Amino acid sequence: MTAKESKFPKIAWGAGLLFAIGGALFLLGARRLILAHHIDFADALYCCLAILPAGLTLLVFDYVLHHAKLVSIMVLIMAGILAFSFPVFDVALGLTLMGVIGGSIRSDWKDENRPRKSPVPRDRENEAPQ
Repeated sequence: MTAKESKFPKIAWGAGLLFAIGGALFLLGARRLILAHHIDFADALYCCLAILPAGLTLLVFDYVLHHAKLVSIMVLIMAGILAFSFPVFDVALGLTLMGVIGGSIRSDWKDENRPRKSPVPRDRENEAPQ
């Protein structure tokens, strides 16, 4: 079996690393929540609600990274302070990062496995239907 025939798709190192960082953030935040106190429904609700600001933080970071690389350090510092101060944000940031990377990997995998349509020959492209 060659590498092209493998069932497991190759994941880029960057995507795999970001997925691992997201998992580590999630586990670190969950551990901090468990050690702080008994987790109840309110904590789970806060984690779900914090996914929106965490996603917005990732969106702002991506935009700033593409347009002003030096300023992206401020967004990283802000995310680090929030993750350090609030374990709920830590869990939400980890889940959001894993979701974004996992969704990207899944869509790439679906595109690879989708059967390709055969291209229309050039000589028949401009013919009128009969």
